[in-house]
Amino acid sequence: MLDTYPDLAPMNTDWFRQQLAARKMSQRGLAKLMDLDPAAVSLMLRGQRRMTNAEAHQISGVIGSPITEVLRQAGIEVNDDIRRAKVVGYADESGLVTLFPRKTHDKVVGPADCPEGTYAIQIRAPSMPQDGWMLFVSPAEQTATENLDKLCAVALETGEQIISVLRRGYRSGTHNLVIYPTFNVRQDCKVVWAAPVLWIKPS
Repeated sequence: MLDTYPDLAPMNTDWFRQQLAARKMSQRGLAKLMDLDPAAVSLMLRGQRRMTNAEAHQISGVIGSPITEVLRQAGIEVNDDIRRAKVVGYADESGLVTLFPRKTHDKVVGPADCPEGTYAIQIRAPSMPQDGWMLFVSPAEQTATENLDKLCAVALETGEQIISVLRRGYRSGTHNLVIYPTFNVRQDCKVVWAAPVLWIKPS
């Protein structure tokens, strides 16, 4: 007889069913892919049989979610998916970024799926609801065209860095910036590079 595991957090059966349904896959189909008996998969997804690491890896590949998320939804505590990012500066109400001196950076916990080198910029705008929020920015410096309609850290030819959503400019070779967090607009700016904001952490 298979044991239950009362020490585990509850299995999020609905989450697994939703993931399978989104891929038009049944539990029986999952069992076939995993080379398991359908009854064993059914017991596992109901939390009546512990999911092994090997099974979590298999399910992760099938549904396209990180293994840490699969384990967490299976009720297994996961601590190894934490990524810390340097807080390299802050942005004021005008979106203007001020960088902190080197070797003075705090670190803040961010999502594990952020790439290595991701950094954080804090919003310091006391009159705005976003005051204190952290923006996690990609380390990749890309072209403005690649990031149209995305929130980015944007470097201008003037030497400024601005947090804004990029839009096409009215003049050739320029872009309009929808400033974050006020959503005021700066028109016809010449952008050197843009790094997309990957995640926002409210304070």
